[in-house]
Parts: sequence; C-alpha cells; structure tokens
Amino acid sequence: MLKQLTWLRIKPLVLGMDWQVDNLRMVLLGPASKGNHQTAPKLLGQWHWSWPLLSANGPVEAQPPWQDFIAQVAGLRAKAPVHVNVGIPNHLCTWLHCPAGLFEGRAKGVALQLGYQRMAAKVLNIEPANLRVCYLQLGPNLSFLVVTKRHYSDHIGQLIMSLHDAVQGSVVGRIEPQGLTQFVAPAGIDAACAMAWFMAHKVRLPAC
Repeated sequence: MLKQLTWLRIKPLVLGMDWQVDNLRMVLLGPASKGNHQTAPKLLGQWHWSWPLLSANGPVEAQPPWQDFIAQVAGLRAKAPVHVNVGIPNHLCTWLHCPAGLFEGRAKGVALQLGYQRMAAKVLNIEPANLRVCYLQLGPNLSFLVVTKRHYSDHIGQLIMSLHDAVQGSVVGRIEPQGLTQFVAPAGIDAACAMAWFMAHKVRLPAC
C-alpha cells in the first residue's frame, strides 16, 4: 500500500512534439520544484533532429539520436509517467466545416467516427480508410472536421509506442492539430523547438 501511495504522488512529465515528418522537435517539461512559487513547469530538455526519423530504413530504436534521447529521458523521469502531446503541422491537415450536431442522435462512438470519416472522404475524394478524422468544436456554432492522412498518424503512433517500450513505464500519447495559435516561447527555449514547447505547455502540471 505504501508503495502505491508513493507512486500516486509522482507527478507526470509532459513531452511536447512538433512532428514535421522528416524533422522532429521535442520539449520535456516537469512540475515546478516543491516550494517554488512560479507556476511555469520546469524545462527538463529539448531536442531537434533534422533527419528522416520515421522514413529511414530500420526501426526507430536503431537510430543513434533516438538512443541518446531515450538515455536522457530515462535519467530524468525517475519512474514518473510521461504524457506525450504531438502536434501535427497545419500543412498536413485539412479543416472542413461541419455543422454542429450533424450526426447527433443518429450515431455514437465508432459509428459517429465512421460518419465523420465518410463525410470527409466524400469532400476530399479519398478512400475513407486512408484518412484520420477528428471532430473539433470551437464554439456553439463553429465546428470542424480536422483531417489528415492515416499513414501520418500511424507513424506518430509508432513513435509513441517506441517511446513507451524504451522507457518501460507509463506513457500516454495524444495527437492534435497545431492550429493557428500565435505565441512566444520563453527564454531558454530554442526557436526551432517553440511549437514543441507550446504543445507540452498545453498540458498543465501541478507543483510537487
């Protein structure tokens, strides 16, 4: 029981990813130190790789930069779970206006997702199986379907699973469009990693 309670007190780390197919930028944030009155999470590391991580021959685990990254994360996490927030760049997404409640009352769960997928495929003239679609409601009367090619999200899923296997712990991942938000990264963040910092910063972490 004591071990279980100790585990519950371990706060998660957040890894923000700016995924650009052949460029990967990442920022790792952790909770502010105990007694620190600042609300900003602590910067634990940032990485920028300009090489075809997921299109290279061989598994991700065989790439030297990946091995170096995993070694650094393993030394920082101290058994804390890792939440991964991956931003897909806007040029890899298509935004389609979708009337709110279009399928409401007629479909739920998987059926609802399939309805969105078929709708997007019809507009874009692409096979539904080749698309990943998410529904995004920005306001009471402002809803969109955000569409990307399935193989992009499959590559990202492979990356998250590789991280999960490498750190041998709890890794929770999610994928979302970067959107059109304008922001300024704080001091200490490499300009190339600004979007990765933003994706990590969107997940708020409590102080220890």
